[in-house]
Amino acid sequence: MSGLMLRALFWLSLALSLSVQAKAPAKLAIIIDDLGYSLSLGQRTANLPGAFTIAVLPFTPHGRELAELAHKRGKEIMLHAPMSNHHQYPLGRGGLVSGMKQAEFLAVLRQNLADIPYIKGVNNHMGSQLTEQAEPMRWLMRELKNRQLYFVDSRTSALTQALIEAERIRLPSRKRDVFLDDERNAHHIERQLLLALSKAQQQGSAIAIGHPYPETLAVLQRIKPILESHKVDLVPVSALVTRFPGTPKTTYCLAPPMSLWPEIWAPIDPFDEQLFNLPASLR
Repeated sequence: MSGLMLRALFWLSLALSLSVQAKAPAKLAIIIDDLGYSLSLGQRTANLPGAFTIAVLPFTPHGRELAELAHKRGKEIMLHAPMSNHHQYPLGRGGLVSGMKQAEFLAVLRQNLADIPYIKGVNNHMGSQLTEQAEPMRWLMRELKNRQLYFVDSRTSALTQALIEAERIRLPSRKRDVFLDDERNAHHIERQLLLALSKAQQQGSAIAIGHPYPETLAVLQRIKPILESHKVDLVPVSALVTRFPGTPKTTYCLAPPMSLWPEIWAPIDPFDEQLFNLPASLR
Protein backbone atom coordinates (compact mmCIF):
# COMPACT_ATOMS: atom_id res chain seq x y z
CA MET A 1 0.00 0.00 0.00
CA SER A 2 1.43 3.37 -1.01
CA GLY A 3 2.28 6.10 1.48
CA LEU A 4 -0.35 8.35 -0.05
CA MET A 5 -3.08 5.76 0.47
CA LEU A 6 -1.95 5.16 4.06
CA ARG A 7 -2.14 8.86 4.82
CA ALA A 8 -5.62 9.03 3.23
CA LEU A 9 -6.81 6.10 5.38
CA PHE A 10 -5.33 7.74 8.50
CA TRP A 11 -7.17 11.00 7.93
CA LEU A 12 -10.41 9.18 7.09
CA SER A 13 -10.15 7.14 10.29
CA LEU A 14 -9.45 10.30 12.31
CA ALA A 15 -12.42 12.10 10.79
CA LEU A 16 -14.75 9.19 11.56
CA SER A 17 -13.44 9.02 15.12
CA LEU A 18 -13.99 12.74 15.68
CA SER A 19 -17.48 12.47 14.21
CA VAL A 20 -18.42 9.75 16.70
CA GLN A 21 -16.93 11.73 19.59
CA ALA A 22 -18.74 14.90 18.55
CA LYS A 23 -22.17 13.24 18.64
CA ALA A 24 -23.87 14.36 21.83
CA PRO A 25 -25.32 11.65 24.05
CA ALA A 26 -29.08 11.31 24.21
CA LYS A 27 -30.78 13.14 27.08
CA LEU A 28 -33.59 12.05 29.38
CA ALA A 29 -35.48 14.15 31.93
CA ILE A 30 -37.53 12.39 34.62
CA ILE A 31 -40.19 14.32 36.50
CA ILE A 32 -41.43 12.95 39.83
CA ASP A 33 -44.96 14.31 40.36
CA ASP A 34 -47.22 14.67 43.39
CA LEU A 35 -44.73 15.61 46.09
CA GLY A 36 -46.06 17.31 49.19
CA TYR A 37 -48.09 14.85 51.24
CA SER A 38 -45.73 12.05 52.30
CA LEU A 39 -42.62 13.42 54.01
CA SER A 40 -40.73 10.11 53.97
CA LEU A 41 -41.40 9.37 50.29
CA GLY A 42 -40.65 12.99 49.42
CA GLN A 43 -37.32 12.79 51.22
CA ARG A 44 -36.45 9.60 49.34
CA THR A 45 -37.32 11.36 46.10
CA ALA A 46 -35.16 14.39 46.91
CA ASN A 47 -32.25 12.06 47.65
CA LEU A 48 -32.42 10.13 44.37
CA PRO A 49 -29.05 10.07 42.59
CA GLY A 50 -28.93 12.44 39.63
CA ALA A 51 -30.68 15.39 38.02
CA PHE A 52 -34.30 14.43 38.61
CA THR A 53 -36.95 17.14 38.37
CA ILE A 54 -39.38 17.41 41.27
CA ALA A 55 -43.00 18.56 40.75
CA VAL A 56 -44.61 19.74 44.01
CA LEU A 57 -48.33 20.15 44.71
CA PRO A 58 -49.29 23.53 46.22
CA PHE A 59 -50.70 23.89 49.74
CA THR A 60 -49.65 20.42 50.84
CA PRO A 61 -48.37 19.65 54.37
CA HIS A 62 -44.74 19.18 53.29
CA GLY A 63 -44.61 20.90 49.90
CA ARG A 64 -42.38 23.82 50.82
CA GLU A 65 -40.13 21.73 53.03
CA LEU A 66 -39.59 19.14 50.29
CA ALA A 67 -38.98 21.81 47.66
CA GLU A 68 -36.30 23.31 49.92
CA LEU A 69 -34.69 19.90 50.48
CA ALA A 70 -34.81 18.93 46.80
CA HIS A 71 -33.29 22.27 45.83
CA LYS A 72 -30.44 21.69 48.28
CA ARG A 73 -29.92 18.26 46.69
CA GLY A 74 -29.52 19.89 43.28
CA LYS A 75 -32.94 18.97 41.91
CA GLU A 76 -34.98 21.27 39.67
CA ILE A 77 -38.38 22.26 41.10
CA MET A 78 -41.70 22.53 39.26
CA LEU A 79 -45.19 23.47 40.35
CA HIS A 80 -47.54 20.51 39.86
CA ALA A 81 -50.68 22.55 39.18
CA PRO A 82 -53.98 20.79 39.97
CA MET A 83 -56.50 21.04 37.12
CA SER A 84 -60.04 19.76 36.73
CA ASN A 85 -60.63 16.34 35.21
CA HIS A 86 -63.47 14.48 33.51
CA HIS A 87 -63.83 12.07 36.44
CA GLN A 88 -64.71 14.78 38.98
CA TYR A 89 -61.92 13.67 41.29
CA PRO A 90 -61.19 16.29 43.97
CA LEU A 91 -58.20 18.55 43.52
CA GLY A 92 -57.60 20.13 46.90
CA ARG A 93 -56.81 23.78 47.48
CA GLY A 94 -55.22 25.47 44.49
CA GLY A 95 -57.29 23.65 41.89
CA LEU A 96 -57.70 25.36 38.53
CA VAL A 97 -61.25 24.49 37.56
CA SER A 98 -63.22 24.63 34.34
CA GLY A 99 -65.66 27.55 34.39
CA MET A 100 -63.46 29.93 36.38
CA LYS A 101 -63.43 33.54 35.28
CA GLN A 102 -60.03 34.87 34.23
CA ALA A 103 -59.52 36.94 37.39
CA GLU A 104 -60.21 34.00 39.70
CA PHE A 105 -58.12 31.65 37.56
CA LEU A 106 -55.12 33.96 37.70
CA ALA A 107 -55.54 34.65 41.43
CA VAL A 108 -55.46 30.92 42.24
CA LEU A 109 -52.57 30.29 39.83
CA ARG A 110 -50.53 33.10 41.38
CA GLN A 111 -51.18 31.74 44.86
CA ASN A 112 -49.95 28.33 43.73
CA LEU A 113 -46.79 29.78 42.20
CA ALA A 114 -46.08 31.78 45.34
CA ASP A 115 -46.53 28.77 47.62
CA ILE A 116 -43.64 26.65 46.31
CA PRO A 117 -40.07 28.05 46.25
CA TYR A 118 -37.48 27.69 43.48
CA ILE A 119 -40.00 26.97 40.71
CA LYS A 120 -38.52 26.78 37.20
CA GLY A 121 -41.59 25.46 35.40
CA VAL A 122 -45.11 24.01 35.65
CA ASN A 123 -46.89 20.83 34.65
CA ASN A 124 -50.49 19.75 35.11
CA HIS A 125 -51.79 17.47 37.86
CA MET A 126 -54.76 15.59 36.39
CA GLY A 127 -56.29 18.15 33.99
CA SER A 128 -57.95 15.86 31.47
CA GLN A 129 -60.81 18.37 31.32
CA LEU A 130 -59.13 21.75 31.72
CA THR A 131 -56.23 21.13 29.32
CA GLU A 132 -58.76 20.54 26.53
CA GLN A 133 -59.98 24.16 26.84
CA ALA A 134 -57.99 26.69 24.86
CA GLU A 135 -58.96 29.84 26.78
CA PRO A 136 -57.77 28.86 30.28
CA MET A 137 -54.67 27.34 28.73
CA ARG A 138 -54.04 30.68 27.04
CA TRP A 139 -54.32 32.47 30.42
CA LEU A 140 -51.93 29.96 31.95
CA MET A 141 -49.28 30.25 29.26
CA ARG A 142 -49.32 34.05 29.26
CA GLU A 143 -48.76 34.10 33.01
CA LEU A 144 -45.90 31.60 32.76
CA LYS A 145 -44.27 33.58 29.97
CA ASN A 146 -44.48 36.75 32.05
CA ARG A 147 -42.68 34.90 34.85
CA GLN A 148 -40.08 33.32 32.53
CA LEU A 149 -41.15 29.79 33.45
CA TYR A 150 -41.54 26.75 31.20
CA PHE A 151 -44.46 24.36 30.77
CA VAL A 152 -44.61 20.58 30.36
CA ASP A 153 -47.87 19.07 29.14
CA SER A 154 -48.41 15.83 31.08
CA ARG A 155 -50.82 14.80 28.29
CA THR A 156 -53.63 13.40 30.39
CA SER A 157 -55.93 13.92 27.39
CA ALA A 158 -55.37 13.29 23.70
CA LEU A 159 -57.39 16.47 23.06
CA THR A 160 -55.10 18.72 25.09
CA GLN A 161 -54.71 22.30 23.91
CA ALA A 162 -51.95 23.13 26.39
CA LEU A 163 -48.91 22.67 24.19
CA ILE A 164 -50.64 24.36 21.25
CA GLU A 165 -51.26 27.48 23.34
CA ALA A 166 -47.72 27.39 24.77
CA GLU A 167 -46.16 27.21 21.33
CA ARG A 168 -48.51 29.89 20.01
CA ILE A 169 -46.88 32.47 22.30
CA ARG A 170 -43.40 30.92 22.01
CA LEU A 171 -43.30 29.76 25.63
CA PRO A 172 -40.51 27.27 26.40
CA SER A 173 -42.47 24.02 26.54
CA ARG A 174 -42.59 20.32 25.79
CA LYS A 175 -44.84 17.27 26.24
CA ARG A 176 -44.44 14.13 28.29
CA ASP A 177 -43.24 11.12 26.28
CA VAL A 178 -43.63 8.23 28.76
CA PHE A 179 -45.44 7.48 32.02
CA LEU A 180 -43.22 5.23 34.14
CA ASP A 181 -45.69 3.91 36.68
CA ASP A 182 -49.24 3.87 35.34
CA GLU A 183 -49.00 0.30 36.67
CA ARG A 184 -47.40 0.05 40.09
CA ASN A 185 -45.12 -2.94 39.78
CA ALA A 186 -41.37 -3.09 39.32
CA HIS A 187 -41.43 -5.10 36.10
CA HIS A 188 -43.71 -2.60 34.36
CA ILE A 189 -41.76 0.41 35.68
CA GLU A 190 -38.47 -1.09 34.43
CA ARG A 191 -40.05 -1.74 31.02
CA GLN A 192 -41.34 1.84 30.83
CA LEU A 193 -37.92 3.19 31.81
CA LEU A 194 -36.36 1.22 28.96
CA LEU A 195 -39.02 2.67 26.63
CA ALA A 196 -38.11 6.19 27.79
CA LEU A 197 -34.41 5.47 27.17
CA SER A 198 -35.24 4.14 23.70
CA LYS A 199 -37.26 7.25 22.86
CA ALA A 200 -34.41 9.45 24.08
CA GLN A 201 -32.00 7.60 21.79
CA GLN A 202 -34.35 7.80 18.81
CA GLN A 203 -35.35 11.45 19.28
CA GLY A 204 -32.19 12.75 20.91
CA SER A 205 -34.14 13.49 24.10
CA ALA A 206 -37.29 12.50 25.98
CA ILE A 207 -39.31 13.33 29.10
CA ALA A 208 -40.73 10.68 31.44
CA ILE A 209 -43.05 11.17 34.41
CA GLY A 210 -43.25 9.02 37.53
CA HIS A 211 -44.56 9.30 41.08
CA PRO A 212 -43.06 8.86 44.54
CA TYR A 213 -44.33 5.31 44.87
CA PRO A 214 -41.98 2.95 46.71
CA GLU A 215 -41.90 0.72 43.61
CA THR A 216 -40.85 3.62 41.37
CA LEU A 217 -38.24 4.94 43.78
CA ALA A 218 -36.69 1.48 44.14
CA VAL A 219 -36.17 1.30 40.37
CA LEU A 220 -34.86 4.86 40.05
CA GLN A 221 -32.37 4.45 42.88
CA ARG A 222 -30.57 1.97 40.58
CA ILE A 223 -30.71 4.16 37.48
CA LYS A 224 -27.06 5.24 37.15
CA PRO A 225 -25.64 2.04 35.56
CA ILE A 226 -28.72 1.79 33.31
CA LEU A 227 -28.11 5.31 31.99
CA GLU A 228 -24.43 4.56 31.46
CA SER A 229 -25.11 1.33 29.58
CA HIS A 230 -27.55 3.12 27.25
CA LYS A 231 -25.30 6.19 26.87
CA VAL A 232 -28.08 8.53 27.98
CA ASP A 233 -27.58 11.56 30.23
CA LEU A 234 -30.13 12.40 32.94
CA VAL A 235 -30.84 16.15 32.77
CA PRO A 236 -33.31 18.63 34.31
CA VAL A 237 -36.39 19.46 32.28
CA SER A 238 -35.15 22.99 31.62
CA ALA A 239 -32.41 21.48 29.44
CA LEU A 240 -35.00 19.92 27.11
CA VAL A 241 -37.89 22.35 26.73
CA THR A 242 -38.17 23.92 23.30
CA ARG A 243 -36.95 27.50 23.45
CA PHE A 244 -37.60 30.17 20.87
CA PRO A 245 -34.97 32.72 19.83
CA GLY A 246 -35.53 36.36 20.53
CA THR A 247 -38.05 35.92 23.34
CA PRO A 248 -37.89 39.18 25.32
CA LYS A 249 -37.64 39.26 29.08
CA THR A 250 -40.77 40.47 30.80
CA THR A 251 -41.90 41.44 34.26
CA TYR A 252 -44.68 39.78 36.22
CA CYS A 253 -47.31 40.68 38.76
CA LEU A 254 -46.57 39.37 42.24
CA ALA A 255 -49.23 37.45 44.14
CA PRO A 256 -51.17 39.40 46.77
CA PRO A 257 -50.17 39.03 50.46
CA MET A 258 -51.14 35.67 51.95
CA SER A 259 -53.52 37.39 54.38
CA LEU A 260 -55.68 38.34 51.40
CA TRP A 261 -55.78 34.91 49.80
CA PRO A 262 -59.18 33.21 49.76
CA GLU A 263 -59.41 29.81 51.40
CA ILE A 264 -60.44 27.85 48.32
CA TRP A 265 -60.83 24.06 48.68
CA ALA A 266 -59.28 21.86 51.35
CA PRO A 267 -56.14 19.84 50.55
CA ILE A 268 -56.72 16.38 49.09
CA ASP A 269 -54.04 13.70 49.36
CA PRO A 270 -53.60 12.15 45.87
CA PHE A 271 -52.22 8.98 47.49
CA ASP A 272 -55.38 8.37 49.55
CA GLU A 273 -56.65 5.24 47.81
CA GLN A 274 -59.97 5.46 49.67
CA LEU A 275 -60.80 8.59 47.68
CA PHE A 276 -60.08 7.22 44.23
CA ASN A 277 -57.83 4.88 42.31
CA LEU A 278 -56.83 6.81 39.21
CA PRO A 279 -54.17 5.49 36.78
CA ALA A 280 -51.39 7.99 36.18
CA SER A 281 -52.16 7.96 32.46
CA LEU A 282 -55.61 9.44 33.14
CA ARG A 283 -54.62 12.28 35.42
